[in-house]
Amino acid sequence: MRAKFSAGALETSVTSIRAMFTRRVLSASVTPLSSIFGSGFLIIVPVLERALGTLSVVGITGVCVLAWLIGTVTRHNVRAVERLDDEQPRDRVTSRIDDASDVVIVVAYIISIALYLRIMAQYVIDFVSPGSIVAERALATAAVLVIVGVGVARGFSGLDRLERLALAAVLVLTTVLGVALFFHDVSEVLAGSVRLPPVPANGLVEVLLVLSGIVITVQGFETVRYLGHEYDEDTRVWASRLAQIVATSIYIGFVAVATPVMGLGTEAGPDRTLLDITGRVVAFLSLPLVITAVLSQFSAATADTVAAHGNLQRLTPRLMRGPRSFVASGATAIALIWVVSTFPLIAIASRAFAAYYAVESVVAMRTCDRRLHQVGFGALAVVLTLITLLAQPAG
Repeated sequence: MRAKFSAGALETSVTSIRAMFTRRVLSASVTPLSSIFGSGFLIIVPVLERALGTLSVVGITGVCVLAWLIGTVTRHNVRAVERLDDEQPRDRVTSRIDDASDVVIVVAYIISIALYLRIMAQYVIDFVSPGSIVAERALATAAVLVIVGVGVARGFSGLDRLERLALAAVLVLTTVLGVALFFHDVSEVLAGSVRLPPVPANGLVEVLLVLSGIVITVQGFETVRYLGHEYDEDTRVWASRLAQIVATSIYIGFVAVATPVMGLGTEAGPDRTLLDITGRVVAFLSLPLVITAVLSQFSAATADTVAAHGNLQRLTPRLMRGPRSFVASGATAIALIWVVSTFPLIAIASRAFAAYYAVESVVAMRTCDRRLHQVGFGALAVVLTLITLLAQPAG
């Protein structure tokens, strides 16, 4: 009886621990998933339309594969680099390289905050009163002020709550839009009137440079490196994997159902935003799409504000203690909103993140014991360095 009771108690304990771990992984995945979704959901279709047309699914698949490889670097560094920090001092060169990556990622996050909120404002203003650049920038600025205000008043917990609410709504609205496009495609196929967009006459090098310029669209999985004060190592690694798997599935599926309705295949011509496609095909979803734009971009900007805040406090604990890091990030993002337009901002943000991932790949190479992995990390560092130097604006 005692053995049976002990076995049952042990099984119950294991089940309870697994359930608790699953809940923590789901909780930790909110920030990276929010950042990934906000990074590219609204811009990826028009960019791929211009670059690849019918072959857009090939393009997004390639970008997602690259993102997964970079994600392995992040997950290696969560485990290996942080363990080295706890157990023994790193060599001076590796330590300085990792410190440099922290500086680069802060810059990248601040640029991305400006980008996300510019995209959000563009969707809102285009829906209400198209063509007002000043109104776009003013709305984006107001959103920055809201995020900074919540961060100053409530800290991580307040911003985390905003992320959760926004991400839940985005997942629902994205599913609705994807299903609507899927049934539209099916009806077109059954009617024999489906018309795929042509493949633009772009050279391979030109396409690769444009795809390099949208690395920002899959950014976000690395935010787990800067949530160490909230979650343990295993939780963050699994959260990064989960966020990438979910985002990759939705990105590839959404691009697949959006390809048959791209403007290149119609008299409307190339689409500037996803709102063009939605208004032309399922007009009643234009307003839900604008709501999705507001929530996804606001959520992503919030996620990157959280990451920038944590990193700034770690880099300069005396200078950026308390709310100062929120204020510094917000002020810089507002300056970028008013100075740089959207498509160049995409390429600049992509270059900044590529530079960060390149430096992190070097750190991974120097902290890895397996020769094959060292070669892989080194090759990835070279590719990402080329992206940093050569990536082109998407539009």
